[in-house]
Amino acid sequence: MIRWILPAAVIVSLAACSSEVSNEGTPTASSELSPGGISYTLIHVPEDDVAIHVAWPTDWAYREDTNKAAPLVGAELMLAGGAQGYPAGDVGERWADLNAGGNLYGVASDHIVGELVFEREDISEVVEIANAHLREPLLGQTWLNRISDGVEQSVNEERSQPAAAGFEAVRWTVLGEQPLRNALSLQGGNAFEALSRDDILAWHAETFTRTPEAVTVAGDIDAEAAGQALDSLLKGLPEKGRSLARGVKTDFKPRRILLHMPEAEVSSLAFVAPVPPTRLGGEIEDALLIDALGGDDQSVLFNAMRTHLRASYAFGAGMDNLTGDHRVMSMAGEVDTSKIAEAESVVREAYRKFRKTGMEGDIVERKVPLEAYFSEINDHVMDLARVELQSSLDGGDPGRVLRIMDEIEAVTDVSLNERLKDAFPEMDEFTVIAVSPEADSLPDACVITTPREAVDCLYSDGVYSDGYHPTQARVGAL
Repeated sequence: MIRWILPAAVIVSLAACSSEVSNEGTPTASSELSPGGISYTLIHVPEDDVAIHVAWPTDWAYREDTNKAAPLVGAELMLAGGAQGYPAGDVGERWADLNAGGNLYGVASDHIVGELVFEREDISEVVEIANAHLREPLLGQTWLNRISDGVEQSVNEERSQPAAAGFEAVRWTVLGEQPLRNALSLQGGNAFEALSRDDILAWHAETFTRTPEAVTVAGDIDAEAAGQALDSLLKGLPEKGRSLARGVKTDFKPRRILLHMPEAEVSSLAFVAPVPPTRLGGEIEDALLIDALGGDDQSVLFNAMRTHLRASYAFGAGMDNLTGDHRVMSMAGEVDTSKIAEAESVVREAYRKFRKTGMEGDIVERKVPLEAYFSEINDHVMDLARVELQSSLDGGDPGRVLRIMDEIEAVTDVSLNERLKDAFPEMDEFTVIAVSPEADSLPDACVITTPREAVDCLYSDGVYSDGYHPTQARVGAL
């Protein structure tokens, strides 16, 4: 999951900062406890707006007995479908009148995050509106049907593309029949058709409590006012949620797969492998390395494609979270169908060289986008609260967001090379997945016609290090 707003960058864990109160006008951070016993981090900055971000833990995606569409539809329904004392569709107009905003969304299958931003003088009214929609949403059937249809259409449109089908095949190889795969994909089942109001009610009842896992408040607000606002925001919610069970088994052994889609107008090629979770750190290095590898038209992968294939394919790299404990790295893009095999060789050689020799160019220049973003983050309370909240979920110290510039400055060529060696996969650890209208586009691949068949593709156990000589792969039992 990308957790801050930078192109081709991954979520960054943040360096530690003091929790002491400093001079007026200087951003500070502190760990606080509301009068009602809610723990939170307060980031005090001299901004007119205030942001409150709350993360509730969930294991809905991991369980057999849950409808996996409920969180997607439920999050929208809670906000748009009205609440006790607030007609359906009313909250959007009220937010606009107050120059405020609210949002609910899922993070890495493990949390539901609620965000509020508002002007300081409107805190009481905004919190009252938000509390009603958290505590007593109407969840009416008519609005449920409308929102469910819209979400289903968006999901189907997004995942009907060939590249999306390729990543769906990879999810089958990694997760198989487990509930989490269905939650990540929402394909091949009837989750939306089977979704009922009872599903939404059950999801709401077990998710939203007075004991969230992490809370951040950012803006020109003191601890007394922030604590009172949090108690009011979560008033009337259950005291404690259910015990969580997030058991999942992953299988990242590399495969070599071609998904044959005769109707595909373009072909795609992707490489996917596991990387350490964000809670273990090293993400400043990850952001810089991923950007250099496949972040823009000056990156290693783009230049390799342009030089060797004389093509300007948008071939990039990134990292994303399946769950809080399972993160993947990918290199992917569209390619000419007749050049899939050649493109694979180009990517392999470019990545091997990158991992061996490290990032080229001036490291100072590579840091500029990160430094530009974080040098202005104190002016944006939503970004401050969001980054701090994600750091909290990764076990970071309170207020780490305020010292991120120090951590960026501390990155060196040595630390980058160590990160490449210790955390970035070797080339033979990647699963390769091509999606093509031609069944013979990727030599020696396990050819399938639906993403689900990928789970039956044998592991690829050939020699990758110096010359790629894969063992013949086929469909069969693992």
